[in-house]
Order: sequence, then structure tokens, then C-alpha cells
Amino acid sequence: MNILVDQVRHNGWANHTVLAAFRHRPEVLERACYDGDQLLERAHHLALVERGFLDLLRENMVEPEAPRDLEGLLRYSDETGAAFVPAVEPLDEAALTGELFVPWWRRSFPRSVLVAQVLSHSSQHRAELAWELARAGISTGELDYIVWTAGGCPAPGEPLDLCGLS
Repeated sequence: MNILVDQVRHNGWANHTVLAAFRHRPEVLERACYDGDQLLERAHHLALVERGFLDLLRENMVEPEAPRDLEGLLRYSDETGAAFVPAVEPLDEAALTGELFVPWWRRSFPRSVLVAQVLSHSSQHRAELAWELARAGISTGELDYIVWTAGGCPAPGEPLDLCGLS
């Protein structure tokens, strides 16, 4: 079992879960986040950063451009999440310690740091988006990694299967 690959799968599922929750109240995306940024821009940023790091890992750097509408962002995020799995699966210890140049930081980092950055960065922005959804009366449900694991490790868009858990 590769825990890093599982965390990448969870990340894709959690991103989908939070973004899809905006379908209940899409107008919330027009609101300002706690720091003044529009929620749609925060979701767009999350998607762009993930794709940028994915392209670095694939050593196929292109300027990412995510859609600026909910359904387009959801598809783009799902595509990125799905592509992260095969990008991370073959990374053994040697590959994870190998460095890649990150142009926006103007320095190199180990691949393990790049993957960890995606996971922590996405988690931060998902939490911000989920908080704003909760303030609007929309629940994203459980997003915890361990609950996802106990719930059958569903793919993005699939529900947790928590039957039999107390």
C-alpha cells in the first residue's frame, strides 16, 4: 500500500466534495472570503496550483488555465486529481528525493515536498471554502482522510459507505 497515493486519491475526492457542495447554493461563490478574495477566485486558485504542481511532476510545464465557472472548475479539478494518481504511483524513494525546479519559487525542491505542498495547500483552501459553505447553511459532510478510508475510499463524486460503522 502506498499511503502517498491514497492521500492523493483522498485529495481528489475531498476537492470534488467541497466544490460540488456549491451546486446547492452557487451564488455563494460570488461572496468574499474572510480575506476579501471572492470564493470563486479561491476555488480557481486551488485548481490552478494543483495543476501547476502536477505539470511540474510530469515535467510537462505548461501555463495552467482553469475555468472560472463551477461546473468547469469541478471537471478541471477532477481531471487534475485523476492525473495525480499515475504521476505519484511510480515515485519510489529515489524519485521522491529527486529535485525539480519550481519556476515561481526560482529554486528546486524534492518531489516529496511538491506532493506534500499540493496536499497541504489544497487542504487549507478546502477548509476555507467549506467554512464559507457552512456559513451559508451547506454542509460538505465529513472530509477526514480516516473517514474516507473507513468509508471505502470512494472516487470523486461517490459517497462514503459508512454502513456498519458506529
